This record gives sequence, structure tokens and C-alpha cells, in this order.
Amino acid sequence: MRKVMEPKGSLTFRDKLTLALPGPASVIGPIIIHNTLMKFYTDIIGLDAKFYGWIYLLYSIWNAINDPLLGAYIDKLPFHKKRGKYVYLMRVTAPTMLVSIFFMLLSSPSWNDWLIFAVLLGELFIFDTAYTVYSVAYNSYFLLAAPDKEERVDVDIIRTYIGNVLGAITTIIPTLLLVDGGNRKYVIPVFSAVILVNAVMYLVALKNLKDKAELYETAAAPEMHSLKEIWTDVKRIVFSRPFLTYLLFYIFARGAIGFYFTPFLYFMDSVVKSTNTIATLADVIPGIIMLILLPLAGKKIKEMGSKCITLLAFIPALIGFGSLLFITKGWQAIISYTLIVFALNVIQTAGVVLNGELIDYDEMRTGTRKTGLYGGLFALLTTALTSLQATLFSNIISHFGYDGTLAVQSERAVWGIRVGAGLVPIIMSLVGLIPMIFFPIGRKLEKEISDFNVAARKGCVEQGGDENEKSDQC
Repeated sequence: MRKVMEPKGSLTFRDKLTLALPGPASVIGPIIIHNTLMKFYTDIIGLDAKFYGWIYLLYSIWNAINDPLLGAYIDKLPFHKKRGKYVYLMRVTAPTMLVSIFFMLLSSPSWNDWLIFAVLLGELFIFDTAYTVYSVAYNSYFLLAAPDKEERVDVDIIRTYIGNVLGAITTIIPTLLLVDGGNRKYVIPVFSAVILVNAVMYLVALKNLKDKAELYETAAAPEMHSLKEIWTDVKRIVFSRPFLTYLLFYIFARGAIGFYFTPFLYFMDSVVKSTNTIATLADVIPGIIMLILLPLAGKKIKEMGSKCITLLAFIPALIGFGSLLFITKGWQAIISYTLIVFALNVIQTAGVVLNGELIDYDEMRTGTRKTGLYGGLFALLTTALTSLQATLFSNIISHFGYDGTLAVQSERAVWGIRVGAGLVPIIMSLVGLIPMIFFPIGRKLEKEISDFNVAARKGCVEQGGDENEKSDQC
């Protein structure tokens, strides 16, 4: 029987800021790829939307394949006295991501569609492999360094503030350059400048991050000696009620509201026929309002529990997506996307706690910590399926006749954008909320898991209750 004693000490604001910075540093690349690359390739490179949809699907399948393999490998990778572990992996993969993103911008409209297809797919494969290692390493480091539920919420709010500033700058660019016939000739040089800024962000974020040996001493890694043992562990995790219900929720509901910005570009450009100024305001204003309200949401997550707040946050999300089926003015879209962006960020913050609890709860029951395996399995089972959002949207607008080379789209194409941007997320969200209702970790169990994890990281969890083994921090 494991004995848990109350730990002492907590993270300072400086510790939380240092721990938060690597997260925002890694948001720019995915924003370019997931939110703006499709618009860039359909409208500037001239690639048919359905081609991009299949590129994105294959890229996501590759993501799903390599995630569990890399996750399990990182779990078993020993701490090196000189290099460290998680921070070292982040420092190696960051430059690889930057270079691969830059080369994605260099495709030429003169190339054959299949050449564009092959080159972009290869670049996405390279980016994703590096990004997977970076993400697994950072998430593993974060969950060890911030064991308490409240600390995780605080760190994520800091990440959200910094990440949304960087994200706003990154998303302002496509609204100015890719909506209303903006200055598209400046796309490549401007995004090149963004990549350089991103490089500086990585440098600042990773410079002061320390790999301390004691951080790894309390996290017992799984000892996997055969494929049979790995398979047994995989089946136990996948078919556990916490993992399965959260997985289904994430695939449908969380995936639906998370994929909003690419449809936003098409919606503002072709449905409400917005100027790039209004489109920029519709991008920036929701983010500002969200940042003002997010601390209150964080407080409610701590008080009411992550599951409860997650369910409540879908109310404004569904209202926002529903309004996209009928609004006709750019200023109306500002209201719609304010509801969507606020809901998404609340759900993301609560999700940081929920994701961590899956790993902490498993450690509490089994005695070993499997951060990489959990993350890899989760990615394997979600990435290819959540990519259906992009594949569905691209194929819907292609089916309805969207042509990126036309200044004005047909009424049928406009309706296709409304369906993809509004109706599909509503249906997917309603389906995904059902398993979340049955997610077993409520407020009470959440508190128990958080207390256990804090104690475990401080060395206050003992086998057999041997008082001689407890940490002096307890």
C-alpha cells in the first residue's frame, strides 16, 4: 500500500513563466500549417482543395503512426548526465521544424499538381516527426515540473496569454494577405520574417529551461521487455473508461471546435465578403475578449472541476457555430467568433488538467508513469480521425464548387462554406459531448489525483510507509 504524505513547496511565478514559454514558442508552426497553409496553396499556388485535403489526411496518418512509437521510445530513453533528456530533445527538434516550415512556402504555381503533392507531403512528414518529439518531450517535462492541478491551470493561462499574442500576429498575416485580394506577393517574405521571430522565441524559451536529474527520480518509467507486454499495457489503457470516454470526446467535439480558423478565412473572404481590415478585427477582438475572461474561467475550473466547465463551455461554442449558417455581415462574424474562441480556450485550459489526469491516475493505480505511451496512443487514435475536420471541409467546399482563382464564389459554393464552417462542427460537437458526460473523473476524484501527484513528485509517496525514505520536502 502506497503511503501519501502532504508535500511542501510550490512553483513561483518565475518558475511558471519559465515552464510556460516552450509551449507558445511551438504554436507558430502549427498555426501556419493547420490554419493558413490550405488557403495559401489553394489561392496562391493554385492547388485544388481536394488535393490539399488528401495531403493533409496522409500527413495526419503519418502523424498517428509515428506518435506512439516515438512516445514509447522517449519514455524508455534514460536521463543523460550531460545532455539531460526532455530539454535536450526540444533543443534538437526546434531547428528542424523551422527549416521544414520555410521550405513549405517555396512551392511554385508552375509545378505539376503531383509534384506539389509529393514535395509538400515530404516536408510535412519531416515537420511532424520533429514536432512530435518536441511535443512529447515538453508535455512530459511540464507534467513532472507542475504536478498540482492548480499549478497546471496557472501555467496554461500564462501559455494562453503568450500563445495568443503570437498566434494573433501569425493569424493577422493571412487575414491581411489572403482575404479580399490583399498583398499576396508579400506572403513569402512576411512568413519568412515570422519564422525568424519564431527562432528567437525558441532560443529564449529553451535557454533557461533546466533538465534536473531529481525531476526524473520520482517518475518510475515502465519496464517493457517484449511486444506482448507492450500490447497488454496498450489494451489496458485504451479500454479503460477514463481514456476511452475522453478519446471519443476529443475526436468529435474537441476536434470540431479546434478546427475553426481555416474555415474562418474562407467564411470572411467569400461568405460575408469582408475587407481584410474587418477580417483582422474578427480575428483579434475575440482573442482580446477571451484573454480578459480567461482568468475567471481558470478560477472556475479550479472550483467546479475540469469536466463540468468543459461541458458548460460548449453552450457558447454551439451558439457561435450556429450563427454562421445565417449571418451576412463582417461585424456579426466578430460576435460569432468571440463565442467560439472563448469556448475553445476554456476547453483547452480544462483539457490540460484532463490530459494530465489520465497519466497521473494510471500512475496512481499501477506505480509507473507512462507519459510518452499515453501521449503516443492518444495521438495515434485521434490525429488521423480529427484530421477529418480538414478533409471534410476541403472536400465539402470542393464539392459545392469553390474555386480559389475566382474573385466571387457562386451561391452554391458560399453555402458549402457555411455547411463546413457551421453545421459540421455543431453535429460533431453534439456527438462528442455524449461520451464526455460519462467521463469518470469528476471534481472529487480530480482533487484526489492532484494530491497524489503532488506528493509523488515531491517524493512523499512511499512503498510500505518507510519513514526513512520520505523526502525532506514532505
